Amino acid sequence: MAQGKKSYNSNNQNNNQQKVKHSGAKNTTYTPVSGPNQGVEQHLTTGWRLSKGELIAIKCVTTTKSNLSDKGWFGSVACTFTNTKTGVQSFHWGTMQKNGGKVVIDSMAFVINPRAKNGGYAGTFLRSN
Repeated sequence: MAQGKKSYNSNNQNNNQQKVKHSGAKNTTYTPVSGPNQGVEQHLTTGWRLSKGELIAIKCVTTTKSNLSDKGWFGSVACTFTNTKTGVQSFHWGTMQKNGGKVVIDSMAFVINPRAKNGGYAGTFLRSN
C-alpha cells in the first residue's frame, strides 16, 4: 500500500500569521493641576480587553482612600470597566502595585499588568493555593 504525503502547507500558513492581541495595559503617574486631588501625585493604570468581540476599556486610579502599604501596594484603587459597544459601566475596588502599576481585583479574579510581555495584559488569573 502506498502512503499519501502529509500536507504541511496549512500548518505552516497558520504559524506564519501574527497572533491577534486580546488585551493590553499601560500605567502612568501624574499630578492634577485642578480638582479635589490638586497637587497630589496620582497613579493611573489603563487597560483593554477583547471579550466576545466587544472591547472593554479599564481605568484604575488611586483615590484619597488609597493608602500605601509597607510592601509597596496601594489599597482602595477605583477601577471602572466600560463596554465601548454598549456603554455599560461597572465599578470595582482593587489594589495597585506602586512601582509596576499592576492592579489586582480579587472579587473578579482579574489582573491588569502593564509589565507583561507584548504590551501588557488584562484578564483573569488563577490563584494557586
